[in-house]
Amino acid sequence: MITRDSVLEALRAVEDPELHRSIVDLEMVRGIDIDGTEVTVHLALTIAECPLREYFHRAVPERVRSQCPEVTAVRVELSAMTEEERARVVGGVRVTVPRIGESGSSTRIIAVGSGKGGVGKSTVAVNLAATLAARGHRVGLLDADIWGFSVPHLLGATGRPTVVDDLIMPLQAHGFAVLSIGNFVPEDGPVVWRGPMLHKALEQLLGDVHWDDRDYLVVDMPPGTGDVSISLAQFLPNADFLLVTTPHESAERVALRAGRMMAKVGLRLAGVVENMASFVCGDCDREHDLFGTGAGARLAELLDTPLLARIPLEPAFATTGTPTVLAHPESAGSTRFAELADAISAKPSLLHRPLPLFT
Repeated sequence: MITRDSVLEALRAVEDPELHRSIVDLEMVRGIDIDGTEVTVHLALTIAECPLREYFHRAVPERVRSQCPEVTAVRVELSAMTEEERARVVGGVRVTVPRIGESGSSTRIIAVGSGKGGVGKSTVAVNLAATLAARGHRVGLLDADIWGFSVPHLLGATGRPTVVDDLIMPLQAHGFAVLSIGNFVPEDGPVVWRGPMLHKALEQLLGDVHWDDRDYLVVDMPPGTGDVSISLAQFLPNADFLLVTTPHESAERVALRAGRMMAKVGLRLAGVVENMASFVCGDCDREHDLFGTGAGARLAELLDTPLLARIPLEPAFATTGTPTVLAHPESAGSTRFAELADAISAKPSLLHRPLPLFT
């Protein structure tokens, strides 16, 4: 026999894809009408212009029919919450999940930075995030390169995020959450900001975004040692810093300054990644050193940190829209990113390090 309780129990497994909470717990289910073997579910969305309306029209009937086989038809009627109801939902979400970087957050933060631009830092951040997500981890990717944002283009995640009251919902791309200042400004428009505005923008991208309880938040940092890097170190004191360089000696020297700067502001240097370490020949399948050798190892030695990966230069990394590790999982570069993810996962986080008194 079909009952309201049986339908409600079936709906408990349906989550709001942005808030990642049961629609029952979020009090989105406003009514269940049963007419013989036909069921109508009344849902109140957080905002009327919710871009995920089609998701509910699909997910709710699928779940009800799978758990209540005697149901022959399911209709979904959508409305919107009032301002007071929406504020209550957002307040409840904020209370249950600490903000990124705050005490109590279990999210491990991997800040990917470099001494200079053009070394493939964003490519490393995107493919590392995709590799971790493909292994079943809950991953977020924040593009904190305010002036030189490129993550939206690399992932094809160019839409504008949904905002519920003052809570920003990150976009979803390739199995993980992603957000960039590029999702708020025209792609070809310059961001002409200085210190205080940059600081406030970063504060909002971390504190006003519903990153939820992620396993990892990969942060694509701007190159160099300027305002943004200093602000991020203040906001994310438990972050692990991944330093990207190339085999070229000039990149190594600039990266050395960036690594020492991070140590001064309190971030732990997790290791070095040497990008474009070699070129994989498509005809002979051999790797050739185009820009020199040993720079990554020398940099790691000077900074007393491990060389975690040597990523080869491959034509596939020049494509955009889908991370190379997903589009070409058998490539040499994808294999190296898997090794990098292994090294990151095996390395204990600052979040779980003992206090100096007990070391």
